[in-house]
Amino acid sequence: MGVLWGWISNKPFWQWPDVGVSSKAGVRISNDNALTCTAYYAGVTLISQTLAQVPLPLYKRLPRGKERATDHPLYSVLHDEPNPYMSAFAFKEALQGHILTWGNAFAEIEWEGDYVRNLWPLRPDCMQIAWDKGKLIYIYTVPGGEKVTLSPDLVLHIPGFGFDGVIGYDPITLAREAIGLSKATEEFGARFFANGASLSGVITHPGHITQTAEENMRKSWEEMHKGLSNQHRIAILQEGVDFKSIGVNPENAQFLETRKFQISEIARFLHIPPHMIGDLEKATFSNIEHQGIEFVTYTMSPWFARWEQNINRKCLSTADKQTYFSEFLAAALLRGDLPSRYTAYAVGRQNGWLSANDIREKENENPITGGDEYYMPLNMLPISQLGQVESPKSLKARGAASRQNMSKRLSVLFERAGKQIVNAEIKAIKEHLNSKSDFSAWLEMFYKEFTAYIIKTISGPVKEYVDAIMPLAIAEVQTANTLPDMSTFIKKYAEIFARQYVQSSKGQLKQISDTNNDEAILIRLDEWEERRPGKIAMNESVACGNAIAKAVFVAAGITKLMWTAQGDSCPFCQELDGQIVGTEGKFGVTGLAATNHPPIHEGCQCQIMPG
Repeated sequence: MGVLWGWISNKPFWQWPDVGVSSKAGVRISNDNALTCTAYYAGVTLISQTLAQVPLPLYKRLPRGKERATDHPLYSVLHDEPNPYMSAFAFKEALQGHILTWGNAFAEIEWEGDYVRNLWPLRPDCMQIAWDKGKLIYIYTVPGGEKVTLSPDLVLHIPGFGFDGVIGYDPITLAREAIGLSKATEEFGARFFANGASLSGVITHPGHITQTAEENMRKSWEEMHKGLSNQHRIAILQEGVDFKSIGVNPENAQFLETRKFQISEIARFLHIPPHMIGDLEKATFSNIEHQGIEFVTYTMSPWFARWEQNINRKCLSTADKQTYFSEFLAAALLRGDLPSRYTAYAVGRQNGWLSANDIREKENENPITGGDEYYMPLNMLPISQLGQVESPKSLKARGAASRQNMSKRLSVLFERAGKQIVNAEIKAIKEHLNSKSDFSAWLEMFYKEFTAYIIKTISGPVKEYVDAIMPLAIAEVQTANTLPDMSTFIKKYAEIFARQYVQSSKGQLKQISDTNNDEAILIRLDEWEERRPGKIAMNESVACGNAIAKAVFVAAGITKLMWTAQGDSCPFCQELDGQIVGTEGKFGVTGLAATNHPPIHEGCQCQIMPG
C-alpha cells in the first residue's frame, strides 16, 4: 500500500478544516462548500464523469501505427484498477474533481522495480510544492500535522491552468464571486419560501396595545401564515387590525433572471455548453449535437492531453517512454447519431480504409467471418480479386444495391421529419375543431401556410440523402466532372413532396368534413399519427435515393436508365426488372401507373441504374 494513502484513508475528508473566504455577495465560499452550488457541482461532475468513462489504455508504438500494450503492467493500472480499492472510473473521477476544485490533482506512485504497481490519490489541500536545492519536492501534511516529503518520482501531479506551468490556479478562488452570487440567490429563494406568507409586513392596530399583546399577535400570525405549507391561508383580523405587506416580489428583484444568468456564468467558467448543466434556453434541435461535439473538442480534449502527458512523464521509466504512451479513447464521445455514423462508415468502407470488422468493433459488435476484407472504391471489388473480370451489368447492380442499403439505413431521417410534420398538422386541426368555426374555409388557409413548414422540415432529410447517395451514384458512372445543382434539386424535391402531401391531406379531410362529423376527422387524425410517418419513411427513402441517382446519371451524360429489382420484390417489380427507358421516359407494367423511377408501389425497394 502507498506510504500515505493507508494512513489518511482512515480519516474522513471532512475532518480537515473547511476554511473559506467571504464573497462580495456575503456568502463564505471554500473548496469544499463550493460544490453545494448546484450549477458548479453539475459542471464538475459532468467533466469528471465524462473523463472517467473514457477508457485510458497504454499503447505500444509500431513502425507504422500502434497496438494496445496489454502485457505491460501499467496497462491494467490505467485501464482497469489503479489500486486494489478503486476502479479506474473512481480514480479518474476523483482526481479530475480535485483539479476542478483545487486546481491540482496528486496521486502517490507505488513503484515495483521499473514499473508502477499502484496509484493512490492524495488530498490537494494537504499538499505543498516547494523547491529544495534546485529540485522540486512535494510536502504532504497528514492528520495531526506531521509533514511527509515526497520526491517527484513518487507523485503523479496533474495541474490545471497556471502561469508557471507547475502549479495550477485554485479555480474556486477565481470563481468565488460567481459561485457566491449563485449561492446567495439560492439562499434568498429558500428564505423567501420559508417566510412564504410574505417576505415581511406591518400589522397595525387602531389603539394602543401592550408589549405582551404585541408579541402574542406576532407569534399567532407566524404560526398561521409563515412557511410554504401555510401559503394562501385566509387571515381573519379582528378589532380593526390591518396587515400591509411590504415584501419584495422576487421576479421584480430579478431573482429568477439572476439565477439563470449564474448558470451561464459558471458554464462559461468551466468551458461547457450551458444546456449540459440545465440551461436549455439557447439549445435547439439543430445546434445541440454540435454543442456536444464542441464540448468534446474544446472542453474535454485539453483535459485528456493534460492527463496523457503527465502520465507519460511520471509513470513510465526512461526506457519505456521511447516505446509506450497512454491515450484516451475519445472517439467514443464523437460517435454522433445512428444515421451520421452509418454515413461515415459507408464512406470509409467504400473507399478502402475500413473493413466490416473495423466498423463492427466501433459499434461494439463481435467480428464476422470474412469481415477483415478491404474493398476498393467505385465498385466495391475485394482487393484480392482485382485481377478477376466482372461483367458491367454486375458492377452496376452492385452500385444499385449499395444505394438501396444506404437508403434503407437513412430512412429514419424521413420518419423523424414525418412525425414532426404530422404532429404539427394534427395539433393545428384539433385546435381548430375546438373553436367550432367554419372548417372548409380554414382548411384552405391553413394548408397554404403549412406548405412552407413542410418544405422546411423535409429539406433536412433530403440534404442528408444527397450527401450520402450522391458519392455512390458518382462512383457508378466513374465521373465527378459534371454534377447537377443539388441545392436546386433539394428545393424542387421538397416542394413536390409538400404539394403531394397537402393534396392528400386536404382531399381526405374535405371528404370527411362534408359529413360534418368531427368524430370521423379525429379518427382519421389518429390513423395519421400511427401510420403516416412510417409510410413517408418507406416511400421517400426509396424515391429520394433514386431521384438523386437519376440527377447524377443525367448530368454525367447517361441517356438510358435500367430498372433493377431489389429487396423482397413482388411480381410487378420482377416484371419490371431489366426494363430500359430513356431518361425522359417512364417505367411501367400492366396494372400499375408508370413512373420516372422507383418506387412504383408502396413498399417497393427497387433501384435504377445506368442502362
